[in-house]
Amino acid sequence: MKKIIDNIANWLVALKGRKDKIHQNIYAFMRRGYNGLIFGLILFGILMVYFSFDLYGTYENLWLALLPIWFFVILIFGILVSDAYKEKVKYQSRSSRMKLVGFNMDFNERVLRRIYGSLTQYEYLDENLTSFSNFYEVLVLDFDDHDSVLHFSCTQPQLKYILDKFKQLKKGISLKSFERSQKIYHKGNLISAEILSKKYNEFPPNYEFEKQIDSFFDFLGDIWIFYGVDFPFFFFSPACISFLCFEHL
Repeated sequence: MKKIIDNIANWLVALKGRKDKIHQNIYAFMRRGYNGLIFGLILFGILMVYFSFDLYGTYENLWLALLPIWFFVILIFGILVSDAYKEKVKYQSRSSRMKLVGFNMDFNERVLRRIYGSLTQYEYLDENLTSFSNFYEVLVLDFDDHDSVLHFSCTQPQLKYILDKFKQLKKGISLKSFERSQKIYHKGNLISAEILSKKYNEFPPNYEFEKQIDSFFDFLGDIWIFYGVDFPFFFFSPACISFLCFEHL
């Protein structure tokens, strides 16, 4: 007797498991894409067709019988327009958040030429693929104003350190900004902020390299940026002021 009861209990448990699985599959199917909406429209369409036949059978008026069908068509059209509108708004909102106009570094040509010369002299920046004009346009101008890109030939950890130096010179610029710009290449491939950070953590540059890169920017001195108006004011060290005065002589 106990064995029979256990078998019935097992059968009920298995039946419940199958029922739950069917419910889960149906729920997943309805939530996939537009399946739920399509299924609902089909059921509603069948109801409208039945209603139309009922009206025609009662009043024998074709135009009156077509009213439910027209209502159904207008409803579908409204749903499609509403869905397209939401997608457009969502895309525009995402695009406005993601759009990067330019790095717009606040340096003149002479300052950038000195940095460019140091980077190319030690072959951290590929001089054959990146002219000074490219270097200047990427860092200073809006991206829509040119097609220039930068090609770096150093290691990825070294590139991250170099980009971090530029990042310190402009508020709002991050490593992700360099990636999103699609203007920075490392040995022929667009950079990835995540990969650069990962490689930097795994194989950080040695002290000699960091000191050398720091020396490329030392002439700028300490930059203090004060934002109280529409543009930044830069205060340079005496070494930087001397350099700028010398360049203008």
